[in-house]
Amino acid sequence: MARKRTGRRISGDPRKSGGDIAGPGGPHDRDSVIVDTTNAVLLDSSTVVEVESASNGPIIGMLLEGRINHTTDRARNLYLMNEDGAAALVTELMALAHRMGPEFGERFMARLENLLQNDSFTAPKQGDPT
Repeated sequence: MARKRTGRRISGDPRKSGGDIAGPGGPHDRDSVIVDTTNAVLLDSSTVVEVESASNGPIIGMLLEGRINHTTDRARNLYLMNEDGAAALVTELMALAHRMGPEFGERFMARLENLLQNDSFTAPKQGDPT
C-alpha cells in the first residue's frame, strides 16, 4: 500500500472513497437533496497539470487528495478533463456560490479576484524568459 509522508495509508481502491447526493430535487433546489457524507473525501490538496494526450491534444489533469471522512485513510484520485469539463466545473462552482447567498457569492468572487490580481495561482512556463 502506498504511503505518504504522514505515514497514513492512501487509498488505492476507488471504492474506499464515496459519499453521495440523492433526493427528489435537483442541484438548483434548496433543501431538497440528501447528502451522504459516509466515506466522502475532505479535500485538503489539489494539483493541476497539463497532460499531453496522444489523440486529443493537451488536456487537464487534476489530482485531488484528502482524508476519507471518519477514517484515517486518505484518497488520492486523478481526474482528466478537456476545456469543456474544466469550464463546466468552474462555472458550476461560481453559480452554486451565488445560489448559496449574496454574502457567500461575494466572498467567493472576492477571493477569486484576489488570486487573479496577485498571480497566486500561476507560474511562468518552463523556458519562459521571466
